Amino acid sequence: MKVLTKELLRDMELFELCFALKDCRKKTMPVIVLEENKTDFLTLPNTFDYFDGCIERDDILSQYVNRIRIISYLPQEILQRVKDKRLLALGHAEQDVKKAILDYAKGKIYFANSATSVSLEDSIDNTVGLTIERQFAKHAQFCSVEELFDGVNIISVCKKAKDLFIKLDNKETIALTSVETLEEEIKPDDTFVQLFELHKVKRKYELHFILMTKDSDLIKHFHYVTYRFKDMRFV
Repeated sequence: MKVLTKELLRDMELFELCFALKDCRKKTMPVIVLEENKTDFLTLPNTFDYFDGCIERDDILSQYVNRIRIISYLPQEILQRVKDKRLLALGHAEQDVKKAILDYAKGKIYFANSATSVSLEDSIDNTVGLTIERQFAKHAQFCSVEELFDGVNIISVCKKAKDLFIKLDNKETIALTSVETLEEEIKPDDTFVQLFELHKVKRKYELHFILMTKDSDLIKHFHYVTYRFKDMRFV
């Protein structure tokens, strides 16, 4: 049972391309690039996301190569008008091409964000009846599954008897009781939770993840993992 899919995620990612194409980002900006025992000062197009003018070199490369990936998802009628994907990834293209991309992306992003918002509200509602829902009331750091899984990495997943223990890098471990693995495109250890959704299915629940990994070229890859279980709790 999926609402959030890789196809929907692709539509959400179009925002990154739109971010680079906004007219207000034509200027260049000096950026401090930090590396171990080395600091460089570069002038880059003002199309990269960074904080206080500081960024690590891999962050720049990752944003750039993944824009190339996102560009490849554009419909063929737009792609054939793109003269150079590398320049487009930096935010440079003819005005008519920019308009075509922005017009195409607008509706896709709006629908994807709306679907994600509805899914998140449903996931929060679906915690009712779970042990973790009662634990949130006494928890100092997290008060909902939204906060628990927001921007988090899964450190490890370990099954003991019929229960599954998921260790997160926010110092929490959750247990899924009487668990059944419905789908596991990748071992979840050392992955980033890109999206999640929680469903109630009759007397059981389903926790669906889209997990992100990066390869040696810093390109993002997304993977489905889905568990069916009876209860969820903090350990």
